[in-house]
Parts: sequence; C-alpha cells; structure tokens
Amino acid sequence: MPDIDIKAQALSDARARILKLQEQMTDRVLQMAAEVEKLMGVVPMSEAKAFLKARCNVPATELSTYAGFAKALKGSEDILRKTRASFPVMKALVSSDVDARREILERMEIGAQIDTKDVAVIRRRLAAAKLTAAEALTAENKRIVAAAARKRVKGEVLSFEGKMSSFVEEFRQHFRKKVGDRVAVQADLRHRAGLLLSDFESLLGGQQPPLASLDRKSPSYRIANAHKVLADVASGKLSAIGQIETTALEAVAGKARVSFDGRRRKPLNFVPMLQFRPRVLELCAGAGGLALGLERAGFEHVALIEFNRHAAATLRKNRPDWNVVEADVRKVDFTQYRDQRIDLLTGGLPCTPFTSVGKRKGKKDDKDLMMEGVRAVQEVAPKAFVFENVDGLLHSKHADYVAALLRKFSKAGYVTDIHRINTRDYGRAQDRSRIMIVGFRKDLAGVFRMPPRFPGLANNMGDVLQDLISANGWSGADDWVRMMRERPEFDRFGNPIGVGALSDAIRGYQGSPKKGEARRALENGVSYAPPSKAAPTNEEGSREGFLPGLTNRMRARLQGFPDDWEFVGGLGAVANQIGNAVAPAVGQAMGLALVSALKGWDIDWGVMFPEVHCRIAIQAPMIDGASPAPILSKHSVKLRKVDVRT
Repeated sequence: MPDIDIKAQALSDARARILKLQEQMTDRVLQMAAEVEKLMGVVPMSEAKAFLKARCNVPATELSTYAGFAKALKGSEDILRKTRASFPVMKALVSSDVDARREILERMEIGAQIDTKDVAVIRRRLAAAKLTAAEALTAENKRIVAAAARKRVKGEVLSFEGKMSSFVEEFRQHFRKKVGDRVAVQADLRHRAGLLLSDFESLLGGQQPPLASLDRKSPSYRIANAHKVLADVASGKLSAIGQIETTALEAVAGKARVSFDGRRRKPLNFVPMLQFRPRVLELCAGAGGLALGLERAGFEHVALIEFNRHAAATLRKNRPDWNVVEADVRKVDFTQYRDQRIDLLTGGLPCTPFTSVGKRKGKKDDKDLMMEGVRAVQEVAPKAFVFENVDGLLHSKHADYVAALLRKFSKAGYVTDIHRINTRDYGRAQDRSRIMIVGFRKDLAGVFRMPPRFPGLANNMGDVLQDLISANGWSGADDWVRMMRERPEFDRFGNPIGVGALSDAIRGYQGSPKKGEARRALENGVSYAPPSKAAPTNEEGSREGFLPGLTNRMRARLQGFPDDWEFVGGLGAVANQIGNAVAPAVGQAMGLALVSALKGWDIDWGVMFPEVHCRIAIQAPMIDGASPAPILSKHSVKLRKVDVRT
C-alpha cells in the first residue's frame, strides 16, 4: 500500500509540474507573437522576418507562425491559454483556413483536447465537405486503384482509368440503343475487354482471391469483383452489363456513379413516392422534432421508440398513423428490425450526462444511452445512423469515452464523423449548438455531406413571437419586439453574426435558471425560467424591472414546432418535451442531406428547404406499380404548404 501511495503522489506531482510548464510555454509563445506584432507595426513583414532570423535567431520554420498570428488568432488568446495550446497546434491553426480554424477554436473553447493530428483530421474533413458526393466517391475509387497498384507509374494508372471509363460508357450506350451490327460490336467490345484485362492484371495482379472469401465492404473485394466482371465480358460470358456490373467496373475507373442510371436529372424538388422513400427507425423520439423534420425530408418511419408516456402520447396525437413503440431502449430487441430494410437509424439519445449545465457524469450516468445506440446499430445493420447530442460530449473529460464509441462503430463496419450544427443557421431565432454523430456503412463511406447553412433565413425573437407576446394586450409588446429586431448578435468570440436577438438554447423544465442562464436571459430581454403560464399583461408589465416570460407555446415556436403541434402533459412535462427536442428545421436539413447520400439524389435546397417554414403535408402516393426505378419527374408527390404563421 505505501508503494502505491508513493507512486500516486509522484504521478500527481509530475502532472502539476507539467501542466505548469505547459502554461508557461503557451504564455511564452503568446508573448512572442505579441512582440512580433509590435515589430510588424513598425517595419514591413519581410524586413521583420529578416531581422528575427538574423538578429534574434528565430528559426525559419517558426517565422510564418509568429508573423501570421495577429491576423489568424488575434482575440483567441484566452482560449489558447485555457487549453495550454502548444506551438505546433498554434502553427497548425495559423496555417488553417477560416472554417477549420473556427471549428477547432470552438472545440477548444468547450474543453476538447486538440493536438496537431486533430487539426489535420478536421482540416481534411472540412475540405472533403466541399466536394460533391460523386467527387468524394471518385477520390475514394482513385485511392483504391493507386493503393493496389503501389509503385506503378501514375501515368499508367490514369491511362487505365480513362480507357476503363470509356469502355464502361460505350458498353452501356451500345446495349441501350438497339442499332447497328450488334454481333460485330459485341466482338469488338470483347476484344477491348481482353486488352483492358491485360492492363488490369499488369497493374493490379492477375491472381485475385475468391469473392466469397472477401468482405464485401473491403477494397480487396472491389478489385476482385471488377476483375471477375471484366474477365466475364472478355470471355463472352457476359454479353450485357447491368447496374451491378457497371458499379464494379467503375470502382477501378476513377469515377463514381450516385444516380440510378446514366441520365442526368434535375435536383430533387419534391417528396418521392412511398416505395422510393428511405426508411428510418428512430430511438428516443421525444415529442417528434427530429421525426417531423425527417418526414418533411421524405423519410418513411418504420417505428419511433419512446419511453416517456407524455412524449409518446404527443407523437400519437399528432401523427396517429406513426408506429409509436412506448418502450425502454435498453430493453428493445433490435434484431426484429434487421430484415425491414432500414436505411437510417437515428435518435436524440439523452444528453443529460454530457450537458454543460447538468451533473456531467458522462458514461457513469445511468441515463447514458450512447452504448445502447451502438447495440442498435449492430443489431439493425442500417446503411447509416445519426445520433444527436450536446457539444459537451466533445469535452476533454469524455475523450476516452468518445474514442471507445468510435472504435465500436468502426468494429461494427461504419465510418463515423462528428459534426456540429446550429439552429440559427436554419431560420430559427435560437442559438442552439449541437453535435451530430454520423456513421455510414464502410462500403458507402464518403457519400455524406452536411447540409449547407442558410444565413439568409436569419430570424429574431421579436418577429417570431410578436403575436404570442402581445396576446394578452401587453402595451409594451411593440417596444419589446422592436428591441429584439434591432439588437446586434455576436458569436462566442465577439464576432458579429447579424442583427436580431436570438434565444438562448431552449432547455427542459427548470424552477429557476442555472448558472449563467439568468444573465443570458436578461441580455435576451426575457425571464427564462420557469416557463410562464400565459402571455404578459399590462398589470405585470407595470412592475419595476419586469421582463416577459416565455410560455411553452413560445418555446415550441422558437424550436420550430408548428403551432398546431399539440403537446400532452402538464407544464413541466411539456417544457421537457420541447427543450429535449431536435429543432424540426435541423432535422429536415439533416434529413435532406441524408436522402442525398442514401439515394444519390442532388437536392434543390431552394424548394425543399423553403424560406417560409411551414408544416408540410404529404399527400397519399399514387398507385403505380409500373415504374421499375424511381424516375423523379412524374412518379412523385408534390409538397403542399400549409401556412401556420410561424
């Protein structure tokens, strides 16, 4: 026991000393950057660099970092100090683009541990996010070919890809058009296939393992499958190739196909027929915010699982046709859904263990259901999954837990990324930052893109709540609305993000505001907690220091629920349902991005995510069994807008 105590004390002392040294090193770097900034205020940058190198012996590899600090990281010194950022991390931040730097600093600000590897990963992810799904898959296929060929000359690879791509397209075009001497053309295509097979084996090897011995999701399977298809065409065993064979050959042709056939289609601007909609299983569905958004995006719900009786009743009341399963996720056997063609598994798993205002027990909290989400993914085997949670999950104290979570998803066969999203970017007058844990089966990895942001849809609390706040005749309502409309808003770094007051994140029932919330509520011009039972009156407004409170209906509207969405339960139960919900607009945006990835359809965002947010009623689909594939021009259901004055 004494030896253990000595070891523990030694480790504790070492940690304290190292943390102190890290703080000192960070402070020295920041002081150095400040001195260089002063120097550049007197002499040009080129002269300053020459002076620092010649007279101060500053290494050339450090000069650009110090010189660029003022432009890239000025104003972020407190965050860098708080996280004891090292010089390599600051160097990586200075060299990053604006979007990557903002993402990294926001993660550091909420307590995430960041090293140069993390910076590199985030930079690559954001760079990849700027590519289309087809471009991303093209990059993946090129990587597979290049890795298999290894030391082969790049020019040979490019030549092979070009010939293979041309061959596939000509083969497809020939059998689509019934013209010409088909016998002669087939003979020519077999001959070309034989030449390509020779090139293929020269680059990638002729002895490929049996397909049955390979994981269908692996690069080795793609290579072996393409070899088999090409050999079958060359031998005459295949005189025509379908979508499956085409996809196999394109995996080594340096290109990707994400549509159902070769025709170019207009972006999707309507909800498709029922048989073509992706199918979703939702866990912890709550009051239906995410479900409503996914419905608007065109998903068909197989089931919605919810344990809370009030929330389950809310779902049934608003959507009697939904299959609402009132059950504890921990007791559900998800294998029953494995054969039901589930495209997406999703849910807003409880965030209490990781929220910044709760007890923050993390994985030790009995409300933590993240590992139940892993079990559901393993048992259902969907094409993709998305779990919403608070960005407190990214805090450094949960780093080991998140790493374990990602390892389990990877072992289950999924490539997983963590993205951040904010309701203010989707037309809601609420500053509510959340994370989305998005995973795709490894054979589909690379197709997903986060939805675009829509700063042009910016709204404010005053305009959103004008009719509700004045419902009881409060004479100060117009002045309050005007104040909300005209107030400038800033992000956490003090950068202006627009004009118009945004609500703080809507939370569940509270008897009184938590630490910091009272101050933010005061800045927002409202009394945040507890929820008001009614709109303010003149009698209430005449009291000194009066601030209007938010009713549950006001909170629901700030979240983006339509006014005719009815909640079941008392004041506290309804407040919890609203506060725990995913904003429907966020659910819709994520849903459309997922539809695009799962179905290979481009999205007409201007139509599918309109500026006027309203409830979308989906008409019953037409009965038409003649369509073999989802032709998205005439066999689809149009959207009908119902104005609810949100």
